Amino acid sequence: MFAAIKEQHKGVDVCINNAGLAHPELLLNGKTSGWKNMMDVNVLALSICTREAYQSMKERNVDDGHIVNINGMCGHRVITNPDLHFYTATKYAVTALTEGLRQGLRAENSHIRATCISPGLVETEFLSRFYKDNPNKAAGAYSAYKSLEVTDVANAVTYVLSAPPHVQSIQRNTKQRDPK
Repeated sequence: MFAAIKEQHKGVDVCINNAGLAHPELLLNGKTSGWKNMMDVNVLALSICTREAYQSMKERNVDDGHIVNINGMCGHRVITNPDLHFYTATKYAVTALTEGLRQGLRAENSHIRATCISPGLVETEFLSRFYKDNPNKAAGAYSAYKSLEVTDVANAVTYVLSAPPHVQSIQRNTKQRDPK
């Protein structure tokens, strides 16, 4: 993917890591394959894209780039839904990786910025895929709260990308709206 980007666009100045995958695999009896899939997508792929984006910026002397990790509130708290506990662990990893990236960039005296955006419940296909065997459960989650919309997250990304250069790192918690 990054080779194609380099060929077509000369490189990456902004990387928005927005992959998120969950399986309802419980900690006590979940399938290892489901856990590995979540780790591969939510942690490893994000790390690979981050590394490749940084390398692209560094080799072209781009010192004002930006790496944005779309996380989730699960990256900051453990909710009481056991179906989501392993997924939550992957999102805690995103929080740690973003802070590690920020510290690493600072140690390199880089002005490339690292941001973690952590929305609450966003109305997407995420829950319908997660609860594919129980669509009523997905619908129930969306009806319990006024969900964020995709444009809310896009607006948060636009905000962090347009922040002044002296703003090194913003952790923006786009919280769930109040219940209906």
